[in-house]
Amino acid sequence: MEPFIIQNFKMFAPVQVGDRQTWAHLDTGASGAMIVASEARAYEATGSRLVQGGIGRQEAAKVRLPALNFLGRTFRDVGAIVFDGAEYFGDTPLPVTMTLGADILLSERLILDFKRLWIGLADRPARDDLPGHPLDCRTGLPLVELHLGDHRMNSIIDTGAAYCILNAVHVADLGIRPERIYSLEVQDPAGGKGEMPVYRVEGVRAGDTRLGVCESFVASLEQIESRLSERIDFVLGANALLSSALVWVLDRREGRLHLSERDVDVLA
Repeated sequence: MEPFIIQNFKMFAPVQVGDRQTWAHLDTGASGAMIVASEARAYEATGSRLVQGGIGRQEAAKVRLPALNFLGRTFRDVGAIVFDGAEYFGDTPLPVTMTLGADILLSERLILDFKRLWIGLADRPARDDLPGHPLDCRTGLPLVELHLGDHRMNSIIDTGAAYCILNAVHVADLGIRPERIYSLEVQDPAGGKGEMPVYRVEGVRAGDTRLGVCESFVASLEQIESRLSERIDFVLGANALLSSALVWVLDRREGRLHLSERDVDVLA
């Protein structure tokens, strides 16, 4: 377990790329790694691909990282999308050079401790007595069923989303009228920018565990649904994960999400 840092609801942890020690943005809502353009020149180009963000999308170059060390694990021949990190991480007083996505973050059991702000990868299972919920990672991203009142919400656990997002396409299905509370200028890694209102969403829960008030954007997620071939009602962002003060264990191998509000000793 190592500490992570949160700034403006972006999560960062140390990573070593080759011989260089640097910092990475942690994004379970991204399928793979991304690297800032100023660093990408040192690595082998491998083509390009279309990148879809929460607001915009763009064609981006790809490079290959020979070796990457994160939380004591070594990952080799890591593909990474090139993006303009200087603008996206410009307000962060850390040397952030890349984003780690779900392929690395969920390579083993991911422990996110929002009590002490620690992160770990574990090869041991979670304790049997912890509440468990089905976790679906078939799309490459962690999907879990949350509830809002009597309604089920197919949701992405997205540490890379600063705020939660309620899919505007399905709001009427949920029978709610979220209260608008303020607006923010936002930007996504794909280059999209915009002024977006923030809404108050109350009553979201994972099983019997209430997640408190989830301040959320309301935006269409149709393009993400199309890419994943899944209905997506909600994106559970870093703001709600942090305010939950829970320990989250995402077990891709067993297909389970475990939550603990009692202590941080979550492994068997």
